[in-house]
Amino acid sequence: MIFRLLSNIIKQGFQGFKRNRSMGTVSIISISIVLLMLGIVLILVLSINKLVMDANQKMDQIDVFIEDSLDIPDIEKMADDINSINGIKSVRFKSKNEGLKELKSRWGENAWLLDDYEDANPIPNSFIINVDNIEDADRIANELSNMNGIWKVNFFADEIKQMVNISNYIKIGGLIMVVFLTLISIFLISNTIRLAVNSRQTEISIMKWVGATNGYIRGPFIVEGILMGLVGAIISFLVVAFGYKYFYGQVMVEITDFLKGALVAPSDFYFDMGIIFATLGIGIGALGSLISLKRFLKV
Repeated sequence: MIFRLLSNIIKQGFQGFKRNRSMGTVSIISISIVLLMLGIVLILVLSINKLVMDANQKMDQIDVFIEDSLDIPDIEKMADDINSINGIKSVRFKSKNEGLKELKSRWGENAWLLDDYEDANPIPNSFIINVDNIEDADRIANELSNMNGIWKVNFFADEIKQMVNISNYIKIGGLIMVVFLTLISIFLISNTIRLAVNSRQTEISIMKWVGATNGYIRGPFIVEGILMGLVGAIISFLVVAFGYKYFYGQVMVEITDFLKGALVAPSDFYFDMGIIFATLGIGIGALGSLISLKRFLKV
């Protein structure tokens, strides 16, 4: 009995979906646009986050140069003080001789120009510090700058701030846009369902007279809204999936290695994006139907 009722509700929902396809098409397009924008935002956020994570591995280093007047006990105490700062992963002391050797290595065949500095090495002793989280680098650098005996603190402050800020702006702006477009989609679906309800008032009244329950009457309209949302989700997913796959394949042969590392691979998010799109599409469709039924279906 229950199975037959569900079967009838679903059947009537499909019939209503076909009958109202003109208005339903507008609702489907609006849902597709919402999810398309969401997909673009997701790709941007994932790519920015990937870039930040890669930068966290490559630019999580803070170079702390110390004054030449410090002796070994002072340097050891400074190392202990640095290790006590929250958020520091590792601390390594680099002597001025080691710094000069690294500089010669970078200069290659021109390293002989630095031979005169063997006895009067101008490179200061330093600590190489790695942080746990790149977002804490600015705070840690400020704490290091206030310590006695520190001559200079170097790290990629501006680059780190810009990447983190861009990621946050995209998240906030994308969320606002998606919420706004979602409300528009719910409104359009509500209007579509309302028109369907108005056109079937006589039929609904007869169904009430013969004992049909509110749930049985509402069911087909909810199924109709869900179908709109699901179709919109499928369309948007296909557009995003194939569009980004084409874009990814084209730009990977034309951009630098650094930017290649920033782009998230299509296979890394297809499954999750499909689940998100389907859930949101069905949710928007169902919610639009429920709102319309609550306001306009007097049963």
